[in-house]
Amino acid sequence: MKNHFPNSYAEINLQTLTDNINEVKKRVSPPKMLAVVKCNGYGHGAVRMAKHIEEDVDQFGVATVDEGIELRMGGIKKPILVFGVPDSRNAAAYGTHNLTATISHKTHFSVLMDGTRYHLNFDTGMGRLGFKPEDAAEVRQLAVLNQRLICSGIYSHHAMADDPGADEVEDQHKKFKTILEKFEEVPLAHMSNTGASVHYDIDRFDMIRSGLTICGYTAGKKQVDWLKPALTWKSKLVQVRKVAKGDSVSYGGSWTAHEDGYLGTIPVGYGDGVPRSISNKLEVLIDGKLYPQVGNVTMDYIMVFLKGDKLSPETEVILMGDDALDASDWAKSAETNVHEILTGISNRVVRSYTDM
Repeated sequence: MKNHFPNSYAEINLQTLTDNINEVKKRVSPPKMLAVVKCNGYGHGAVRMAKHIEEDVDQFGVATVDEGIELRMGGIKKPILVFGVPDSRNAAAYGTHNLTATISHKTHFSVLMDGTRYHLNFDTGMGRLGFKPEDAAEVRQLAVLNQRLICSGIYSHHAMADDPGADEVEDQHKKFKTILEKFEEVPLAHMSNTGASVHYDIDRFDMIRSGLTICGYTAGKKQVDWLKPALTWKSKLVQVRKVAKGDSVSYGGSWTAHEDGYLGTIPVGYGDGVPRSISNKLEVLIDGKLYPQVGNVTMDYIMVFLKGDKLSPETEVILMGDDALDASDWAKSAETNVHEILTGISNRVVRSYTDM
């Protein structure tokens, strides 16, 4: 659907994406960096994001073949690794669009077309996809027998690295190093995701994978002050009216005015990406002042209590970013992670871009 008259905008500062990459490189000193731009670049717009940072990174990572094709159609030339599972439907697309596949099960060797590049994925503790460490010898034999395919990398994924202090991070790291002993000729090994890169001083192998850090966040509850969110979500007041003490607001009457004042209505709701679970916990920024969101979040609107401030309709509202609450604040209130908040910003919200 084309948005001719959008109710809100997500403004992405492209220079901030570059600044965040430079901050990661300065502190982590990775040999190489893969920029993860799956799920529309964590809501930032995958193609526009990738085009801006292409010269600053070595590869891109996406979840699906379709996401990889979108980047190629957008003009991206750098290698693109698809984390998802290859099958008979999409096998030919890897070659057609010069995408690198992930092989995480022995059946994948027979699915992929001749000449396809791939990375091996080992499960060292995530419990999602990948070969088990004890299968390393068999996997090596399968790779040797299938030299019609090109093995260009090997990786694993941390499950507990979102915040510092997890013993499992070192345990997984050791398992991966043991696996690598059987794949010394594979040219590229990578394991460190956002959390492992920022919070742990461990071997980076040949490359790190960064997604949220580029957007300005870390993956867990502990954020760092040297990253800056690139996305600011803005809308406006569409109606301001009086509310009397004792009046209830929104479905279910979960909030009741404790004093007379003014109520502002903003045309965004859970249809746009404001989680219903954040009802009565959010604050928005209007004219430099934070106001509480009140009542249950509805599909298309939220309401804010303006107290005695009779603001004008059309007044700009900053929902997220800038000096308002950021996505990590939203995540805490909604009892979820930053990923879900950012990727939940729907296509009803128009993305706009600045480079300054």
